[in-house]
Amino acid sequence: MLSRIRIEKFLYLENIDIELGKGLNIFTGETGVGKSLIVDALSFVFGKKGKHSEGDFVEVVFENVSSPYSEEGTLIFARELKNGKNVYYINGRRATLSTVKEASKGLLSIHGQNHQHSLFDGKKHREMLDAYAGIEDLLDQYINLYKEYKDIQRELEYLHNQQSNRLRELDILRFQLKELEEAKIKEGEKEELEERYRYLSNISRIKEAVFFSEQMLSEQDGSVIEKLSDVIRELEKVSDFSQELKEIISSLEEAKAVISDASYSLSRFDMDFDPAEINQIEERLNLINRLELKYNTDEKGLINLMDQFRQRVEYLENLEFELPKIEKQKEQIHKRLLDLAGKISEIRKQKAEELGKKVEKHLKQLALKESRFVVKVEETELGQYGKDDVFFLFSANKGFDPMPVDQVASGGEISRLSLALKLVVGSDVDCMVFDEVDTGIGGKTALSLAKKLKKLSEDYQVILITHLPQIAVYGDRHFYIEKSYENNRTVATIKLLHTEERINEIARMLSGKTDKKTVELARQLLENAK
Repeated sequence: MLSRIRIEKFLYLENIDIELGKGLNIFTGETGVGKSLIVDALSFVFGKKGKHSEGDFVEVVFENVSSPYSEEGTLIFARELKNGKNVYYINGRRATLSTVKEASKGLLSIHGQNHQHSLFDGKKHREMLDAYAGIEDLLDQYINLYKEYKDIQRELEYLHNQQSNRLRELDILRFQLKELEEAKIKEGEKEELEERYRYLSNISRIKEAVFFSEQMLSEQDGSVIEKLSDVIRELEKVSDFSQELKEIISSLEEAKAVISDASYSLSRFDMDFDPAEINQIEERLNLINRLELKYNTDEKGLINLMDQFRQRVEYLENLEFELPKIEKQKEQIHKRLLDLAGKISEIRKQKAEELGKKVEKHLKQLALKESRFVVKVEETELGQYGKDDVFFLFSANKGFDPMPVDQVASGGEISRLSLALKLVVGSDVDCMVFDEVDTGIGGKTALSLAKKLKKLSEDYQVILITHLPQIAVYGDRHFYIEKSYENNRTVATIKLLHTEERINEIARMLSGKTDKKTVELARQLLENAK
């Protein structure tokens, strides 16, 4: 529900704060007061272009909104003209116009001259007919199947392209796979080879170090083991005098054993090798490095590539057997699509005639007695929503063939046509604003229009700008727009009318004055409306 409209400045509206209610919200005022300004202010918030001035600011509040943009069910939109630029807000935060339009979908529609976009949009015509026909489940089946059909169609196109390049790609893949398989690369092999290569490249230095160390530890006179033995013998001579010395001797004997083991290991250290081995390692490393460079990956990547190449080769080899299967699958889906599209089209055509007659009935009750409304269902190629294009055709006068709505209908006719459609089909938005809907009507027609608007407001919030008292008396809330002149400038105010004020406004609308007779008549009209 649109609960509040706050206008700091918009044309000659200033410091306006309106609290709207459920049901039918009526706006009235004297001729020339600019009652449609409230519609223009709403349009301004949602991005309508026009001659706006610096400082214009309008804010609207929606409540009980289920939307990812709302906060605890509240959604606030605002637009401001600041420093010559348009600034939009959602819940007090800066936003783009595209985000505002996205966030406001399903909240508000404005019906008046230059606002009937849904009636000018062929897509909306189809949506309204389908909503009236009640084919949502059938249409969902079709839409899902059509998506499956398009997916398989794209897959086939891809496969046909693959087929044309299949043999060439197979040759390349088989060559690459053979190259990698023959290389027989193992994970971790390169690191092991590099370690062995470093060892063999430094074998002379290793031999020298091993020989020197072996001599120092045990072979030559004065070796480490010999000196350590001397130390132990010397300390044993005095060990009986100190328990701590005995422990030290024990540690030295352990060290001597460790050094002896190390010396023995050095004596057995294998330094024999085949001189050809280093060349073999170089060749192997060069092969691995070349393959890594060629395929732009590391050793593990080369192993993974082999698996990928095998899978791709298998896929391409089986491709010629897959195509006929998928072609058959596509044909089966296409047949089911045609069947569903046919059922949908048949229902649309039946319901189109029914919808046209019901809308015409409402239009005739709204002073368009010679009008004709035709819902045209025209067969076309299979598409996302079936095999039909849907068009709304309208003629307001006898002797004229119905034409596309946007080509022939005036602002008032469009508003009434929109109202008739919403009465028959329902609305896809929660709040509807009507302007010019009562243009050119009066008497019984006005009463009929009032009852239709009241009926619509039972399920939706309706905001109506009207000049007819027969309609105004049906409002759940009645606002009065008044224009005055202060300090050589025009200023407008908007006021919520209560019982006596409302009676006086209805009296004014009836005869332009508020004498006893018209006041009593206004009172009676309000009672009758209840």
